[in-house]
Amino acid sequence: MVPDNDDQREGSESDNLVSLADDTGQVTIAEEVTDNIMTKHQQEEELSEEEEIVERAAWGSKIEFFLSCLSFAVGLGNVWRFPYLCYKNGGGAFLIPYVLNLIFTGLPLFFFELSLGQYASSSPIALWSISPLFQGIGFSMLLIVIGIGLYYNVIIAWIIYYLAAVLYSLPSGQLPWTSCDNSWNTPDCVDVNSHNSSLRGIIDNNPNSSTPTEEYFNRNMLKISTGIDDMGGVRWELAGCLLLAWIIVFSVLIKGVKSLGKAVWFTALFPYLILSILLCFGLSLDGAMDGIRYYITPNLSRLWDIQVWADAAMQIFFSLGPCWGSLITLASYNKFNNNTLRDAVFVATANCLTSFFAGFVVFSFIGFMAHSVNKDIEDVIVSGPGLAFVVYPEAVSKLPFPHLWAILFFLMLLFLGLGTQFSIMETITRIVVDAWPGQISHRVVLAVACCLMGTAGLSMTTQGGMYVLQMMDNHAGTFSALLTGLVEVVVVSWVYGVDNFLEDIRRMIGWTGQGRLYSFHKAYWTITWKFVTPTLLTVILVASILDYQPMKYGDSVYPDWANGMGWVVSMVSVACIPLVMLWKVVMMGRWRIISKDDRWDELTKPTPEWGSAEREYLKNEGNKDDIELRMLA
Repeated sequence: MVPDNDDQREGSESDNLVSLADDTGQVTIAEEVTDNIMTKHQQEEELSEEEEIVERAAWGSKIEFFLSCLSFAVGLGNVWRFPYLCYKNGGGAFLIPYVLNLIFTGLPLFFFELSLGQYASSSPIALWSISPLFQGIGFSMLLIVIGIGLYYNVIIAWIIYYLAAVLYSLPSGQLPWTSCDNSWNTPDCVDVNSHNSSLRGIIDNNPNSSTPTEEYFNRNMLKISTGIDDMGGVRWELAGCLLLAWIIVFSVLIKGVKSLGKAVWFTALFPYLILSILLCFGLSLDGAMDGIRYYITPNLSRLWDIQVWADAAMQIFFSLGPCWGSLITLASYNKFNNNTLRDAVFVATANCLTSFFAGFVVFSFIGFMAHSVNKDIEDVIVSGPGLAFVVYPEAVSKLPFPHLWAILFFLMLLFLGLGTQFSIMETITRIVVDAWPGQISHRVVLAVACCLMGTAGLSMTTQGGMYVLQMMDNHAGTFSALLTGLVEVVVVSWVYGVDNFLEDIRRMIGWTGQGRLYSFHKAYWTITWKFVTPTLLTVILVASILDYQPMKYGDSVYPDWANGMGWVVSMVSVACIPLVMLWKVVMMGRWRIISKDDRWDELTKPTPEWGSAEREYLKNEGNKDDIELRMLA
């Protein structure tokens, strides 16, 4: 019987392969696989812009995700804020409220956001298919992270400025902030390196006296004006450093998560190397042990002060960085079945240990500086930028080979800052790309974001820019992040349902859902996410508001309109939540407020898009099983 033409065509390829194997005795499967791999590699190399828009990238390995979270969480605040808070709030006793807040606030939020982002495989706006009415939470996170990214890169520009100044002063053999003989110095400048006892008397008796490092920071780099109402001109040297900072960010993130995954190997690990080197050297200095004793000596009586607990809660919240959208975005690049609980525990713990470790480094040098100028520790220690750009440079200037230690210190700050900034900008870019999928590429959004934010950041390179930066620091990611995070946890736990979310996590990670350990795990997270974490966030928010003081920097008190602008910065992001809710309600009701037909369910319950990543994962796993069965057959 002669087969018809269709049968001939369908079987021609397999017949040819069989005949080839029969005739030559060689199997061609390996060659075909090799050809397919080479073809696929060529296609990846020649990926078109259109394909780039559609395809979502992923981490190259689990360690890249871990390092990216660590690089994001461990930032400048670990070096210049935590050690001061620890000293201020009872030394070693501060670790008690700090660890308790980690367990009940920091870790639950960290695990919550990693799981939410990984299950949805989406960034903060797109993932609200879980409950569309509350999509404004994603827009709020976008504005929060934009505000933080604006001023964070300005601080990185300061670090670049100091690094350039150190390198430029190498031929002279003297750091530029070590004397009062420069054009920017005032008659009130007093060289604390002098051993002249009369000069020490001047420091004690003249309230207007200042050190060379203070004047270098305020009068040379910033050329600071008298207040926010006197913005002055642009400091073009700082503007150039800011441009360089944005070029670095764009260059590293130009390929998205693929290039970010490579960069975090350096930004996450290099600071630990420098911290270790600085600690080893710092412990050898005179007065170092006095500083460390001030740092860790416990004062248990401070535990009765509510402000100590408030400071611990605030430090945990802002150190780990939940509710900014970055953790959600970083987790969205994970493989679907990654263990987010393991990662949350490791990163949160590493972040806290890094803060404690950095305190030993900072206080060893502060103890040395206090010993050098014959002052008490409490007269030397400060928090924030003053520690990084005034106190520490002054301590470094007293060391042998000061240029070496200055370069190491500012390189550490640079990589700590860039690690956080990279995650911030990747979050902004991915939120926009995911919000309009298939319409715009990652590279275009990144370029536009860098240009617009760089232009806006020029306001903080003016002579009054420090006052703008302080306003952004106090308001961009504080009250708004707390309120946004509170709404986020309440919506997922109560509207979507904590049981549903925990079941999503169980299937995602691959837990069986059986046994006493899982029962305890489920009960713990249910109670924590429904009651404990929302309550603590509310307490932190209320305490922050009650503790609010009108802004000031140095001797300059902000006018009422500037304080009002600060609250506008805080509230403009939070306002997205009710505004988007109103928009959804009006549009769903065809410009009439919804009142019947149970149409609320369409806004509060998950849409078909929710769980699409899980279905895609199961589909791929099913295809793998089919392939394995065929190979066995």
